[in-house]
Amino acid sequence: MGCGSSMETRSSVSELVPNAALRPQQNGADNVTNIVRQYVRLDEQISKMEGGCPGPRLATAEAWIEHLQAKRDAMLGLEGMPKTPLTPATNAGEARGEASEPLPLTLRSERTERNEIVANTPTNDLAQLAHNLGVIGDPRKASMHEDFFANLSESALYLLSIRYYGELLEHTKQRVKTLAASYAELNELYVNQDGIIAYISGGTYMTRLEESIDQQLESARDTRDKLGSALEQWRICGTLLRAAANSSTQALKQWRQLGRLIDPKQKLQSALDCRSLLHASLTSLEAAQLALPHVELRYMSHRQVLAVNHCNTYLITDISNAARYEHTSRVFNSYEASMSKTCTWLYDTFNKTLRRDFDKAEEAVRRLAQTLREHREEIFSAARK
Repeated sequence: MGCGSSMETRSSVSELVPNAALRPQQNGADNVTNIVRQYVRLDEQISKMEGGCPGPRLATAEAWIEHLQAKRDAMLGLEGMPKTPLTPATNAGEARGEASEPLPLTLRSERTERNEIVANTPTNDLAQLAHNLGVIGDPRKASMHEDFFANLSESALYLLSIRYYGELLEHTKQRVKTLAASYAELNELYVNQDGIIAYISGGTYMTRLEESIDQQLESARDTRDKLGSALEQWRICGTLLRAAANSSTQALKQWRQLGRLIDPKQKLQSALDCRSLLHASLTSLEAAQLALPHVELRYMSHRQVLAVNHCNTYLITDISNAARYEHTSRVFNSYEASMSKTCTWLYDTFNKTLRRDFDKAEEAVRRLAQTLREHREEIFSAARK
């Protein structure tokens, strides 16, 4: 009947035990005033913490982890395989910071059918190979070996995607830990507050008005929490889009700088850096779309993404061809501009729609919570006297 959470049922009053909130009474102090003050202080803390919606956000973040894990498992060829639970020994090792044995990075079946060198050539070896074959400064040699280097790039980028999704997964796990800590703190406040209410009222409503306001408050909280869950979804998407936009801007700067370089090794290194940044941008964009699947991102088409991915795959051998370099420059310029527009559009849309709805719902919760707090402060003081 107190300040409940939409994430789980509050503990019944009969299960609550005396806690720190009741010590003034036990010590013979002015228990009436102190207990009521403690109730008001706790309720104000709860109202403030509830505004961050740690429970609904936590549920959304946990679901996002499942999506990321499923995506990464599919890329590793592990989809459908039973999950092996961690043993106590493994958990203890992780708690001490010991590194567990990493899963082998396996390519999709159709990729493993290619020449083994395609799957196992590291970026450094690829750079040395490109330099030795002279594909950076010779358009004829670049044309001759373009498919070979495209295969190498495609496989290298595939492995890079697995790494990026792993990083996203670890980042989200940290987010879950933060939200879980806030949610645990909020639940502790709930328990203390319920103890005070049970001590004063015996676990029953003292007036019809108290019951009516409490019911309205629970309904308002439910609406606010649903919007809070959606808020986290949009936060994830927005963060990923911002990362995609930043990476695309950095990649474009790297690409423009490449055009001014003369030394083949420097040009190649700049091209590889540009390729990694663009792939990071494309991966972040893909993840952003996964995070908000029912929202169509404006200014960014599937065709444009395919064009960027194609240019990125053939990046190394296109450097020496002036016409292809100009074409790739136009593709990258267009992508960077579109990415910036998409990011701005998402935040503008969020602020004009969901943010306004959430703020309105949160204001309704705060208003009802304050009304209930003031009413209980009055009836609790009268009851104990």
